[in-house]
Amino acid sequence: MNPPVFTLRELLRRAKVDAPFKALGTTLGMTGFFVLYFAVLRHPAFPVTLVPETWLDHLVDFHPWSLLPYASLWLYLSVVPAVITDRRQLAGYAAGCAGLSAAGLILFFVWPSAIPTPDIDWTGHPSFLFLKQTDATGNACPSLHVAFAVFAALWFARLLPSLGAGRLVQTASLVWALLIIHSTLATKQHVALDVLCGAILGAWAASLNFIVLPCREPIANPRPLLLAVTLIKLSAVFLWCSGVPFIWSFLLFLSGGAPLLHALFTPGSQGVVRVFTRFTTKGREFWLTIDDGPDPDDTPRLLALLASHGARATFFLVGERAASHPGLIADILRHGHEIAHHTHSHPRFGLWAHSHRRLADELDHPLAAFAAAGTPRPLRFRAPMGIKNLLLGRALADRNLACIGWNIRSLDSFLRAPARVAHRVLIRLRPGSIVLMHEGPFLAPAVRVEAIRLVLEGASARGYRAVIPAADQLA
Repeated sequence: MNPPVFTLRELLRRAKVDAPFKALGTTLGMTGFFVLYFAVLRHPAFPVTLVPETWLDHLVDFHPWSLLPYASLWLYLSVVPAVITDRRQLAGYAAGCAGLSAAGLILFFVWPSAIPTPDIDWTGHPSFLFLKQTDATGNACPSLHVAFAVFAALWFARLLPSLGAGRLVQTASLVWALLIIHSTLATKQHVALDVLCGAILGAWAASLNFIVLPCREPIANPRPLLLAVTLIKLSAVFLWCSGVPFIWSFLLFLSGGAPLLHALFTPGSQGVVRVFTRFTTKGREFWLTIDDGPDPDDTPRLLALLASHGARATFFLVGERAASHPGLIADILRHGHEIAHHTHSHPRFGLWAHSHRRLADELDHPLAAFAAAGTPRPLRFRAPMGIKNLLLGRALADRNLACIGWNIRSLDSFLRAPARVAHRVLIRLRPGSIVLMHEGPFLAPAVRVEAIRLVLEGASARGYRAVIPAADQLA
């Protein structure tokens, strides 16, 4: 696939997609926000707290020209949805904005704040009079102006590379965001503590978006998530240097690592690589995936079982075991099933820490084993235990591998009664479900093969078929 080319024509084409919906949603969203914002400003629940100035505030003087970048936030914020063409991603961005607004407004309601009145004669700056009369210097901490600027900037960091934007465009986006942030201090609407807290809030909102919302680009880019984590931690350090008690600053610093840990260690998290956790179907179909084979005892029995039910499955094979049993790979394919990639050695907890070279070995050795067995190159990959690596997205894209997760975990590796395993799967079974099951000696003897048999029987009784979805069905 050829890389996209960043042109004005392409941007306009994207902006036209669902343009009325985008315009209406943006207008209603901003209007609703301001209605609630001024309502909270006029009716705080508790006495207003004065946010003090710190040494950082003395670094930024009042600049009348800063009113322009201050007002440009709403344009900056609106450009992001304009270039999004995927409705699910658009809904995710809107949900992120709504969540960010709700968090800020709740904070303003329960902890109203203001900044010291600046020693400036505003009559000499008539362009500022409307701003000062309507917004005054209330609802100060955290600065939602900064929070939204950071939120949009991180979204641009995610979107622009996929649009073919080079470093110049990406840098321009960052400079625009920095000017907006600077303007909150240069217009004397906020103090530095407001800005730092707003940066943390905006980075947290973007992080939650990224780890929940699937990336629609061919290669998931972990940099926006890393930028968000870094920004949270740096802001926490500056809060401590500005007089905020150590315990609060330290807790905020630690919290910055939570989105990254979630992205790496939660199987369905989307932050560092796109993980497919379901597929689209119009019928009562599910995808049975069987990990950790091939196994000389279980694989032949599973193939016979699947044939008796007219079911198809994907076998995620471990490279070391596949190399030892090439005949089983051929049997899987001959029965109409799919072979897929499950690393070479199945590192249970260490994949996240693998270097580029070790990760490449885990991915390339099984491909060599499959090639030696004369089988088609697999197109799908599953990380052991769903644990990912920061380099995994690029590594999989280079090898044309899609990362497959699941939305039903059978727990057959832990439960010792096959009926309990089957019950757990069947009560969660929905059209488009991806079911994770296993084979091999690591399972309890009673569970091996028998649990899959009970799942197939129960699913069939409910009118479900086990199928292998096409690439364009993955979601």
